[in-house]
Amino acid sequence: MIKGIFLDVGGTLYSYQNLRPATMELMGALKSRLGLQIDLAEVAGHYGRANRDVDLQMADRPFYLFRDYFQMIFTNFLDRVDQAQAEHEFAWFEQHQRVTILDALQLKADCHAALAQLKERGLYLSAVSNADENILLPLVERGQLHRWLDHWTSSEAALSCKPDRRFFEVALRKSGLSANEVLFVGDSLEQDIQGAHTVGMSTVLIAEADQPAPMHVGRNTPEPDFRITHLSELPGLVDQLGVASR
Repeated sequence: MIKGIFLDVGGTLYSYQNLRPATMELMGALKSRLGLQIDLAEVAGHYGRANRDVDLQMADRPFYLFRDYFQMIFTNFLDRVDQAQAEHEFAWFEQHQRVTILDALQLKADCHAALAQLKERGLYLSAVSNADENILLPLVERGQLHRWLDHWTSSEAALSCKPDRRFFEVALRKSGLSANEVLFVGDSLEQDIQGAHTVGMSTVLIAEADQPAPMHVGRNTPEPDFRITHLSELPGLVDQLGVASR
């Protein structure tokens, strides 16, 4: 029986469906900004390989700011396109990338109804996101998630990034719950499922079709306890597991 549900944000409460085309638009703007004489597909390819390089560097770090993570990707990209002298353009890129991410992420259609049903069952609800505050807080506000969430925590606030166990322990302390009383729902095997499993939470993988979770580097991970494709499946799963009174 469970008392609380912790939920990832990107890919879980919000959909990544629009992120890829929005990122391509950003790559087009970056191409023009830098005056690159290569086609857009090549620009995107270089950025994707830069992203992969930095993911491999950062995967085992217990904490980093995502601003620094994105700056490392940008610097790697500049080296790939022989534009190392343009590092000052990161300020422009950071601003436009943040807007791109916030505009592209769309609240899943069944999010509000699912959260409302979970709240009706007396569950403690928390959002736990690998994101800096300037990304997570606008998403909570725009999605009106505060109507159902008891708390939300960014990796910046926790000084820890999933799958580091400290992030999960910070969220547990906020909730007053024990790990065995919590069901963790996320879209990433390597960040959400791995981390939650390590501290003893039950886990649910929610998978969007054709939307790979970010920062996967090929780690071996435990299998989730449950798999779903829509948030609307959560209330029924909770009914099967049983809700403990708080």
